[in-house]
Amino acid sequence: MKIEDISESLLEEVKDNLFVTWKENDYQINIIILKSMNFLQSKVSQPLTIEVFSGYDIEHTLLIERCRYDWNNALDEFEKNFASEILAFIQKYALMDWKENGGSYG
Repeated sequence: MKIEDISESLLEEVKDNLFVTWKENDYQINIIILKSMNFLQSKVSQPLTIEVFSGYDIEHTLLIERCRYDWNNALDEFEKNFASEILAFIQKYALMDWKENGGSYG
């Protein structure tokens, strides 16, 4: 994923969650979004697309919340506070992998 792939609507949604109404930090917030997407991608083996983060599912929630923690310099607390959600996210993709491989191991 590249910074150019981040939609204006996703940027605005993250900014709304951060209570940011000005444009001066848009580039910095886009970097935070990209870092958060890369963090979530690192947790699963299937490639995630930008569209995955646009819905109102666990991917979207984790992205928005990780951006908030990053903005507030609290990333060290994110994984602890969202451990069950991160686990559910990982399990969701592990199950998808398992189904794509015919429901068998090996």
